[in-house]
Amino acid sequence: MDEATTLEKLLAISFSLSILGYALILKHKSRSWVTPGVIFALFWFLFTFFPLTVMFNVPANPWATFFIASCVFMFGLPGLASGLSTTLELNSRNKQDSLGYYSGPFLTYTFVSMQVITLLCILINLSIQGFSPTDFVSDLFGTANRYLALRYSGQLDPNIYAQLGVALNYTAVCLGGLILNSKRKNLAKLFILVLSFVPAALHMIIYADKGTLFLCASLFYGGVIISRLRKGDTALTNKATNKILFGAFLLLMPVLTSSFIARGIESTDTGDMVEKLSYYLSSYAFGHLYAFSDWFSSYLSNPSLQYYRHDDGLTFGFSTFMALFRVLGDLTLVPDGYYDEYFKYQELLQTNIYTIYRGAIQDFGIPGTLLYMLITGTVFNIAYIKILSEKNPVISVAIYICMAGYIYTSFIISIMVWNSIFVLFFFLTFALYANNIYQNRRNTNPTKT
Repeated sequence: MDEATTLEKLLAISFSLSILGYALILKHKSRSWVTPGVIFALFWFLFTFFPLTVMFNVPANPWATFFIASCVFMFGLPGLASGLSTTLELNSRNKQDSLGYYSGPFLTYTFVSMQVITLLCILINLSIQGFSPTDFVSDLFGTANRYLALRYSGQLDPNIYAQLGVALNYTAVCLGGLILNSKRKNLAKLFILVLSFVPAALHMIIYADKGTLFLCASLFYGGVIISRLRKGDTALTNKATNKILFGAFLLLMPVLTSSFIARGIESTDTGDMVEKLSYYLSSYAFGHLYAFSDWFSSYLSNPSLQYYRHDDGLTFGFSTFMALFRVLGDLTLVPDGYYDEYFKYQELLQTNIYTIYRGAIQDFGIPGTLLYMLITGTVFNIAYIKILSEKNPVISVAIYICMAGYIYTSFIISIMVWNSIFVLFFFLTFALYANNIYQNRRNTNPTKT
């Protein structure tokens, strides 16, 4: 790297560090690590700082990082104007008599039932596509690679079982996060933890679908945060959670590795395989920032490594709310990966992941994207206030947990390009309303439950 490129990289890193500083300011103002603005800022600090530092020799447009920092600022701005610390004190008073709200058998049975049905849906979908479980036992990587080839070529048979399984799995992991802390026995906690992620792990191994596992993890953690908030606990993590995260990391790394192998790593040479795995991991973990940076340069008519076609006008929400546009009858053709331009830098990384910000800019322009981030931040901030101020909130809890998915997928694309997030919101809201009815009956007639 020449001196000018190095200085640009250091400037980008300074903008990334400013996001961390903003997170600390928001935390100090709200006295909570789990406000929407704090979580969003911490997420984007990690997803800018590590790509910029670990892949230091890859050039980046610092103004792309500055734009991301500006979006983070707008998203967290409602938290600066809200009396969140006062609402937090109200939360600790009005929920003292219902700390075990998620501990009843209703949510536990619902959680288990949904995951069992999800596993059955996976088996039925495989059967419809012409596969059997024994195919994956006898030749896991070869069969998974064939399934992936069918998916990319558009030859998979759409069916209700695949769609239902995804929706039920997402809902179940939310419930798993809600009920985990209510279990006193470690064996029960382990059962919930394992059952929460078995379907997602199967998605990763069988379908070579990494996104489902990490999205499930974010939704699960959203549920964990909600259950802690009932007790006034505003920590983002603790010792118990760190142990779970470390154990999950050790268990899931082989699964993640298997997913990458299923994408076509056929070499038998250990060194070559490690190099290819490193290439895939770097592309998935760090490529988003450099892809968006390159696209942002092109959008501003500056030199870029990749050629990008830019629409003459704005798309007014299509790239951000694609699922809703499809429901309304929009048949605009979109590539399987949403973008057919692949950013590549030497042999270090390659990706077509451009973050939520590319779609938002295409939809609303740069000023409109900043306004959009302000609006979404306001919606999630109101949901957080409702969770703290209401005794047994439902819709606001569903919004907050969906927010966890929104934040996770923001480094990939807008979560609202998939209809599953809307189905999840409906299913989760229904389950929480049903739990409200159950809890009220249990409190009214405790001997009958």
